[in-house]
Amino acid sequence: MVENKLKIGNFLKGKKRYSLLLLAGLLGILFLIIKIYSSAPPEKPQTVKAKEVPPLLREKVLLGKIPKGGTLSSALLSLNLPWEMTEAICRHLKPLVNLRKVKPGDSFEVRLTPPGEFLQFSYKASPIDIYQIIVSPSGKWVAQKKEVPVDKYWARVSGEITSSLFEAMDLLGEQDQLVLDFAEVFAWEIDFNSDPQAGDRFQMVVEKYYTGETFVKYGRILYAEYKSASKLHQGIYFQPFRGRGDYYTPQGHSLRKAFLKSPLKFTRITSRYSKSRRHPILGGRRPHYGVDYAAPVGSQVWAIADGLVTFCGWNGGYGNQVIIKHAKGYQSMYGHLSRFAAAVKQGKPVRQKQVIGYIGSTGLSTGPHLDFRLLKNNAFCNPLREISPRAASLKKDQMTEFKEASDPVIRWLQDPANPKYRKEASLTSKDLEQSRN
Repeated sequence: MVENKLKIGNFLKGKKRYSLLLLAGLLGILFLIIKIYSSAPPEKPQTVKAKEVPPLLREKVLLGKIPKGGTLSSALLSLNLPWEMTEAICRHLKPLVNLRKVKPGDSFEVRLTPPGEFLQFSYKASPIDIYQIIVSPSGKWVAQKKEVPVDKYWARVSGEITSSLFEAMDLLGEQDQLVLDFAEVFAWEIDFNSDPQAGDRFQMVVEKYYTGETFVKYGRILYAEYKSASKLHQGIYFQPFRGRGDYYTPQGHSLRKAFLKSPLKFTRITSRYSKSRRHPILGGRRPHYGVDYAAPVGSQVWAIADGLVTFCGWNGGYGNQVIIKHAKGYQSMYGHLSRFAAAVKQGKPVRQKQVIGYIGSTGLSTGPHLDFRLLKNNAFCNPLREISPRAASLKKDQMTEFKEASDPVIRWLQDPANPKYRKEASLTSKDLEQSRN
């Protein structure tokens, strides 16, 4: 009996040990499964394809551009828009856009419902001049100008003259407008028709506006420098707290003078002041008491200084001519004009750099150019050599304000470690539009 009890006890003990071993094995397998699943990459969620919109329910989007010599209405009609819709688009856009001056290449977009009813129109005249016509919840057409984010930067531009300032700027990837703006800073100092020589260097700090990575326009030239073999010209823009902005030397002297160095945006000189030259039409040697500037027909001609128009009309070999009387016994003469500016009349005053006429080839002329002459006390003098007095310099009490405004620009330009661009401000196209006005 005792022996049987011992056998039963040993059996139960063995069974308990077996159960424990089995439980431990199961736990080990469970742990291994958890570890494998936790280390495995998660399954990618299944993507559900969006239901494709049937063609009959899609918006219609029509894209177009203004062709050369075309109008907005003709461009819209070429997309098979109904005349009534075309007329409505032009009528609503007209208060915002001068439709007579749309440019070839301006783009537009028309959105229509599937049945062809109007939804939206947008017109892009420039990266920041974008106009829209939308339909309000009440069904009314509303035209508006879209606000576009714009960033203003300081940009450093520098180069060397090889043949011309235009070519040097073009090699830097800059546009012609910057050339004209730079030349205007030194309009009283440098005649860019004749003065530049190969090897001359220039540099400047100019404001540039961008929307995203798209260039919008140039702003103000804040600092300009032109260095020839013999002279360094510097111009710093400064606007006093009270007064208009202008360009000054680092010493506070105005760059503005009584006379401009040239009566038109620079082009090229075809004939200089001479007491003896061969006349291209009449033949023989005759004095040429002026300077001939070649330029395309219609180019603007400026008054070189404030004065009074003493003659405006036809004058024999000079063709259409304007004569202006200035202070201190000076007179300036502008010949071979194609026509006169509307405001220029005999006996009327003109201001410096006012447009007085347009390049032509009237009178004794072999081609379109300006015959420009300068007299002092009724005697002809060489316009390219005439010394002109400067305008007023900054006052002593303005120099501190001038230095505070100009020093950051000059220090940034002269720092060799500075980047080519420095962000100055973030604004909108509306802010930029207000700054134009």
